[in-house]
Amino acid sequence: MTDRPLKIFVVDDDPVARLIALDALSEMHCQVHEFDSGTALLAAVDDAPDIVMLDIEMPGMNGIATCRAWREAAGDHAQVLFVSSHDDLDTRLNAYHAGGNDYIIKPYLPQELAEKARLAEQALTQRKDLAQQAQFARQTAFTAMSSMGEMGAVLQFLRNSFACADAAQLCRALFEALAQYGLNGLLEIRVAPASQCFSTQGECTPLELSILGHARNVDRIFQLSDRMAINYHHVTLMVLNLPMDDPDRVGRLRDHLAILVEGAEARAAAMDGEARRLAQAGGIGHVVETLGRTLAEIERNQAASRVQAMGISSEYLRKLTNAFVHLGLSEDQESSLAQMAQDTHERLDALTEEGSFIGDRLREATVQLSRLIG
Repeated sequence: MTDRPLKIFVVDDDPVARLIALDALSEMHCQVHEFDSGTALLAAVDDAPDIVMLDIEMPGMNGIATCRAWREAAGDHAQVLFVSSHDDLDTRLNAYHAGGNDYIIKPYLPQELAEKARLAEQALTQRKDLAQQAQFARQTAFTAMSSMGEMGAVLQFLRNSFACADAAQLCRALFEALAQYGLNGLLEIRVAPASQCFSTQGECTPLELSILGHARNVDRIFQLSDRMAINYHHVTLMVLNLPMDDPDRVGRLRDHLAILVEGAEARAAAMDGEARRLAQAGGIGHVVETLGRTLAEIERNQAASRVQAMGISSEYLRKLTNAFVHLGLSEDQESSLAQMAQDTHERLDALTEEGSFIGDRLREATVQLSRLIG
């Protein structure tokens, strides 16, 4: 964006709602214009706003119809932020399909509306580059579509998916297949450590993220007019522009898309399993390392205890032998007591050797486990 103030149009038939929006935007560097109806907004189409904050429930032309007419008249330069008390998937999809970029629920906090406006401003800054990328993607898609049939796109995706190492690569492969059918869509891939969302038009807008959030909770395959959601455990695909004027082709596309998403699910599940196995291996490696240090400490303590025990036992034998002189024992009694003490000394030494043998076995098991992890 340039240094000029951001131009924001607030469209709502409720003057109190407009006043609240004006107050929320008061600290931003912007020019705010008020409109009490969709008709009044469309009359100002030549004023070229940057952001349009549009109520849905209005007398006469509602917000959805107003946005659709605005897009037809003014194109897609302005960011349209719908402001509504409705929080259902159908309304959000209609808002998105009419050309909306974001969606906020009434009532809202003033700082929430201001933050939405700042996000819309950032999207406008990135729009030029994204438009160039989209144009290049469309040209590439049309070229590929001329040389590959419908099923060919499925087979090509399945081949490419095996080489995908992460969610972003899998998304690109799936969107290339969609482009060959002339379709746009939204995609969520849920692979550890976190899910990722993608759009064929670039980075997902907040409204697109909310649509995916609702879509993941519908049936395995759910179609509403020209939009269709396909759900698996790791993958959710929302197709936004099915060719409803060709029912036979829609039927074929439904089958092809189901295979595409099932293939993506298989690859995503494999990536998720691999990520979890690597995490488990790392955790086991840490435990093995800790176990090795603990065994080393135990061995040092055992060695010290053994030396100390043998010293105590030897000192006891010496004192016992010296005490025989004062006890008035017979030679057989002295020999019997000395033999008992010597037997006890040897049994203690054997127990110490047994503990050392167990420690050696544990250390060998630790070494073998480390080799398996490696």
